[in-house]
Amino acid sequence: MNERHEQEKKQFRKLLAQEGVDELDKRFQVLESFLKSENHETCRDISARLEHEGISLGAGFLAETMELLCRFGFAQKLKFDDGPPRYEHRHLGFHHDHMVCTKCGTIIEFRDEALERQQVNLAAAYGFHMLQHKMEIYGICADCLEKRSLLVPLSRTKQGEFLVIKGFEGGKNAQMRLISMGLRIGDTIEVVSTQAGGQLVIALGESRFVIGQGLAQKVMVERGSDRHPSLAFQGRGDSGTVQAPQEIIPLSRMRQGQEGVVVRVAGETRLRRRILEMGINRGATVYVEKYAPLKDPIELIVKGYHVSMRVEEAAQISVEGVKTVKNP
Repeated sequence: MNERHEQEKKQFRKLLAQEGVDELDKRFQVLESFLKSENHETCRDISARLEHEGISLGAGFLAETMELLCRFGFAQKLKFDDGPPRYEHRHLGFHHDHMVCTKCGTIIEFRDEALERQQVNLAAAYGFHMLQHKMEIYGICADCLEKRSLLVPLSRTKQGEFLVIKGFEGGKNAQMRLISMGLRIGDTIEVVSTQAGGQLVIALGESRFVIGQGLAQKVMVERGSDRHPSLAFQGRGDSGTVQAPQEIIPLSRMRQGQEGVVVRVAGETRLRRRILEMGINRGATVYVEKYAPLKDPIELIVKGYHVSMRVEEAAQISVEGVKTVKNP
């Protein structure tokens, strides 16, 4: 038997007896069952194991006992996403964090000393005295990653995923509707939330769209890199420190033969919508093909499309990472 668990059983009897807690023997049975598993247990899990051992306790009594275990420091109550409360052992002097698979529900415990030190240093940098903390990382576990297809309908994706649009299915009306929203093949989108009835809220750059289940089934997307797009704006030099942000300029200041990455689209609503419908949104690469003889309009290449734009419109688009390239 685990020596630590034996010590905790002795402390449990002593503390609860001192506090005059009733039905101590039955509550001790709950503790024993709880200590038999290293998983993150629900009350239903513990009840099923007790029933298997021929011990029948009411749901209310069991929930009350688990709250006592938390109160006296023998268990810790966890609430992952929208699932039922779960309990894990609280061993004194030991801390860990969690990764939660949103597909199969697997919970992985981890501890990283470098990360723990970084959190302490970060708190100190802000003059903050940290008492406790927890980290929960939500994503897809290795087993689920192996089983899933890379190319799927948008309707089958999960909240928090970043995806690349690979194609549109269905009739011409559906395709035109998607294109009129500003969605283009090659765009990277984020699934912001999934709602009752199958609706999805997605983000393309700084714009949000609500797409119904039927339309979402016609958008084929690819699950790409694990690298979060927000990290794409952070570079690291040889020293390991974050590099300074790149200079951001209006697109109208770019010269012929240069390309840059869009970071912001401004302007009044109608103009901004028109620009987004051209496929010019945050993260898109824009190449200046040429200027008209009088420097207006500008001829651009965006995602393989040739686009003509007035200079005053181009001034509403902010870009970074501007460089000269031989071919777009």
